[in-house]
Amino acid sequence: MARYVTSRLLQALFIVAAITLGVFMILRVTAGDPARVRAPVFASQDVIDQYRADFGTDRSIPAQLGSFVEGVAHGDLGDSFRFQKPVTELIATALPRTLQLALLALLMSVAVAVTLGVLAARYPGSPWDWLASAIAAIGQSAPVFWVGLLLSTYLAVKLGLFPAGGYRGFSSLVLPAVTAALSIVPTELRVLRESMRSTLRQEYVRAARANGVPEWKITFKYALRNASLPLLTVIGVDVGYLLGGVIVAEVVFNFPGIGQMALVGLNARDYPLVQGITIVTASVFVLVNLAIDLLYTVVDPRIRLETT
Repeated sequence: MARYVTSRLLQALFIVAAITLGVFMILRVTAGDPARVRAPVFASQDVIDQYRADFGTDRSIPAQLGSFVEGVAHGDLGDSFRFQKPVTELIATALPRTLQLALLALLMSVAVAVTLGVLAARYPGSPWDWLASAIAAIGQSAPVFWVGLLLSTYLAVKLGLFPAGGYRGFSSLVLPAVTAALSIVPTELRVLRESMRSTLRQEYVRAARANGVPEWKITFKYALRNASLPLLTVIGVDVGYLLGGVIVAEVVFNFPGIGQMALVGLNARDYPLVQGITIVTASVFVLVNLAIDLLYTVVDPRIRLETT
């Protein structure tokens, strides 16, 4: 186990480094000049040159890369061009809100997938099966931003049940979380439903019924545990989609999280801020996938993790 975890952590470090390097190069090739964005409209060339010197963008790309790598090695992600604050401080403020939102969205999607997936598998052709198919179809076809605008218009603006934007505690998380959850629940729901249907047809399930084991125990203790392995795999993949959905939801609901901050950073050509957010989100993604791999051994002790 220890060798496997060490190997995966080294792989994760390589992946995060490759992604960060890619973002570093893309920003400098295609994002434009942050000095011109920051400077006044009719600023002189001397003013623009001074901004470039302050930002460090007047140096060569290899020199900028060397300074960036050295800073990351010491836990310093640089100072934001836009906010004039350390990037670590800005991320430390916004990241907990985004993690709360992402975790709530994930819990919502898993709760819906497990509940409807089990009911649809147990009662094929029933209203539960129809409802599961309808939710999967809607979630698969409806754009995240459209769902967010719809929920904001009717549940927040017209009915006043939730805040329309900003961050005012738990109530501000509900609508963005529902919006983000709907983007990943279709895959989870379909996978669990099919996995449960296949599991319920297994011989050991028939044997348990023949021996008088209660149906609820067969469903939740035996069948659901085995059927949840494919769901764990899907959740690992869906984390990436969820992060994308959270970013869109944050923009729609003006939620002060990492996604909203990333949009501001991109518009301002704020290299350090975008790079810092990239490192953090990539790290979260690979660590969640590592945690899910380790959960396999908890759900099914027959699985053994080995290094390749």
